[in-house]
Amino acid sequence: MKRWTADLKHALAADFVLGTMRGRARRRFEAMAAEDAELSRIRGQWEAFLTPLADRVAPVAPPSRVWKAVEARIAGPRAPKPAGLWSSVAFWRWIGTGFAAASIALLAFTLGNRAPAEPETMLVAVLATPEQVPRIVVEQPRDGMLRLRMVKPWAGMTRNDLELWVIPKEGKPRSLGVVPSDRDGEVRMANMGAMLKDGVAFAISSEPLGGSPTGQPTGKVLCSGAIARGRRA
Repeated sequence: MKRWTADLKHALAADFVLGTMRGRARRRFEAMAAEDAELSRIRGQWEAFLTPLADRVAPVAPPSRVWKAVEARIAGPRAPKPAGLWSSVAFWRWIGTGFAAASIALLAFTLGNRAPAEPETMLVAVLATPEQVPRIVVEQPRDGMLRLRMVKPWAGMTRNDLELWVIPKEGKPRSLGVVPSDRDGEVRMANMGAMLKDGVAFAISSEPLGGSPTGQPTGKVLCSGAIARGRRA
């Protein structure tokens, strides 16, 4: 246990509380916490911090068109195919799964593995790949602004730009503009509140230089994540 630094203990405790630590690793952590008072205390801190957050995260309900697509698939091979990625069941499954694993990256990144503190952001989202690899953390520290924190930058993005989209519960994605691919960035909009209204997720797509020429995503969706809305401290 002496080799476990305070940072590592916080990371493991967060992993345990979120439920992403499983099997033998989880049993070993429980045994260690029973013998190490500091580790047990840290686990209690994360439990006190994370458990209330579950009440703040609204369920991500797929649009009605997705359920129609599900019914169509169940009906048989003659059923029409879903219209594009943004209406597909797979896309909404991607957004709806792996949230706990992505939250680990968010907590480690924004808190620096320090003792948890009450969050001040108005909303937050961890944008991860289909393999649940976190790439960007999106936060709204105040009205009219989004802050993008790069977890893992994209290399070699010289012929394309990344474009940020907010995905509403119903309707088409809304562009929030082109964002950096290799560093932290910000998005400032006077009508940010209207753009984010009824948004349930963010997504990043690869677009031609300068952004989508159509006002809708034309390239590959690189990462996405559900929006968790919170309260100021």
